[in-house]
Amino acid sequence: MPRKIESLFLDGPAGRLEALLEEPEHGEPLEAALVCHPHPQHGGTMNNKVVYRVARGLRSTGAVVLRFNYRGVNLSEGEYAHGEGELEDARAALAYLRGRYPNLPFTLAGFSFGSRIVLRLGCEGIGARRVIAVGFPTAYR
Repeated sequence: MPRKIESLFLDGPAGRLEALLEEPEHGEPLEAALVCHPHPQHGGTMNNKVVYRVARGLRSTGAVVLRFNYRGVNLSEGEYAHGEGELEDARAALAYLRGRYPNLPFTLAGFSFGSRIVLRLGCEGIGARRVIAVGFPTAYR
């Protein structure tokens, strides 16, 4: 049976957020994972090849994965908000994911700018099983 892929829109703090929810290739999900993309002002989207590969790797371990576009990216409403609004977008996406799969442990993952977002979110003590920061930028501009 092929995996389930669902294209959807989430309620975000600045309007709707475009998202993609993918269940694991085999069996029921063992965990939930939120994957955040690179900087929205430098071409980052949920379809970035590194973000896609991280999501695919998590799915292969049994995770249901939610990727989304920050405000102002592709079909997501709003405009860039200097990292603060994008953190709020990630909170909203995580709330959706946790509401849909409330009994699963969850992982936060991100690439570049997205890794900064998930580290900030993970440091809030929200109970993430793990935080994966790929290509963490040492300088923020």
